[in-house]
Amino acid sequence: MQQRRNSLKVLEQLKQENIFLKQRLASALKLDTTKTFLERAEYLQLQFLQNDQALALLHHDLVMLYQQNKPNKIQMEGLELDLEKMQQEIEHMKILCSDLPEL
Repeated sequence: MQQRRNSLKVLEQLKQENIFLKQRLASALKLDTTKTFLERAEYLQLQFLQNDQALALLHHDLVMLYQQNKPNKIQMEGLELDLEKMQQEIEHMKILCSDLPEL
């Protein structure tokens, strides 16, 4: 039960971090509209959208697995690995956005 809460808590934190990074990008777009920056912003926005989709699917899969009486250990390990990959992806996005203005 504790593992379930922890996984869902981590997932929620990742969603919030992705939202925060999108907000930083939106603020940066108010300051810089050069073609080069717009191309970069387009790339970042695509990454954010892909992260949103991956996080939503991961949430769905975790909830479905937790609703089972006896969650499959292999499925659980796979979802934990997916969660770790998403953490790495969000960390990578933070690095890509590190030079954007703070909110």
